[in-house]
Amino acid sequence: MSGSVRALIVLVALSLGSCGDKGAETSTGTETDGETTAGPTSSTTLTSSDSSDPTTTSDPSTTAPETTDPSGTETGTDTGTTDTDATDTDTDTDATTDGLGCKPIDCGGKIYECGDCLDNDDDGLVDFADPECISPCDDKEATFATGLPGDNMDACNQDCFFDGNSGSGDDKCVWNLKCDMNNPGGDDCPYDPDFKNCPEEQDAMCAESCQVPNGCDCFGCCTVLYMGMNVDIYIGDEDCSLSEIELCQTCTKNEDCDDDCDPEMCEVCFGQDPDDLPPECDGGECEEGKQACEVDAMGGSDCPDGFFCFVGCCEQIIG
Repeated sequence: MSGSVRALIVLVALSLGSCGDKGAETSTGTETDGETTAGPTSSTTLTSSDSSDPTTTSDPSTTAPETTDPSGTETGTDTGTTDTDATDTDTDTDATTDGLGCKPIDCGGKIYECGDCLDNDDDGLVDFADPECISPCDDKEATFATGLPGDNMDACNQDCFFDGNSGSGDDKCVWNLKCDMNNPGGDDCPYDPDFKNCPEEQDAMCAESCQVPNGCDCFGCCTVLYMGMNVDIYIGDEDCSLSEIELCQTCTKNEDCDDDCDPEMCEVCFGQDPDDLPPECDGGECEEGKQACEVDAMGGSDCPDGFFCFVGCCEQIIG
C-alpha cells in the first residue's frame, strides 16, 4: 500500500474516532438532564407550581395547613363552637330563672315553715306549692296540722281552722268534734251521740271572717280525691297529709260554713293540682272579690303584698 493511501486511512480513522467521542459527550449530557428532571411527580409538581417556591407545592396533601392560614381556619372552627355553647347557656339560664320568685312571708312578725321559701319536708315543693301548707302561719309543711303552739290544740272544741289561732272569740266559729259520728277526734275526743251542744247554724261572723278554701268547711273538714273517690278528711289530725291519706280521720262537714267546690266550674279544690282542671279552663276561678293566682314549685306566687296564694286564690294574711 502506498504511503499516501496509508496516510489517508489513518486520517479517516482519526476523524471517525473524534466523531465517536463527541456523540458520547452528547449522550452524557442528555443523561444528566434526565437525572435532574426525571420522575413524573416532580415534573408535574414543578410544572403546575411556581419553581421559585417548590417546597410549598411538593406535597399539597401535607402542606396545605402550613401554607394556608391555619390560624384563620382554626379560629373559624372554634368560633362556631363558642357560639353554639353560648346559645345553649342562654337557653339554660332562661329556663332556670323563669319563675315567680319566692319571698318570705311573716306571720305576726315571725317566719314559719310555710312562709320561709324552704322545702322543709324534702318533697320538692316549697311553701304554698306544697298542698299541706294552710297559711303563712303554718309551721308544719309535712302535714296539714299547723304545728303552732296552742293552735287547734283542744281535742274537742274547734274554732275557725284557718285563722292561725285557737279560740272562737275573733271569728265566732264554734264546733265540737263530739258531734261528728265519723269520729274525727279519735280516742282523744270520741263521738258522743248524747252530746247536746251541736248547733246546726253558725254565727254570721263565722262565715264572714273565716277564710275557708274551696272544698272545706270552717272547721278543717275537707274533701279530697282518694283512689278515685271523694273523701272528707279532718286536716287537724297530726298525721294527716296528702301522701298518706289513709292516716287521716274522716269527718262530716258543717253545712252552714262549707265552701263547696266544683272543678267543672274551673274551681281549684283543696289538695288539687291546678293542672288537673278541665282543658277548657284558663286557670282557676275565684269568688267575687278574690284574685286568682298561681304558685310555682319554688313557692313564688303572683299575689300582691299582704296576700298569699291558697287553692288558686289570693287570701289576706291575718296572722
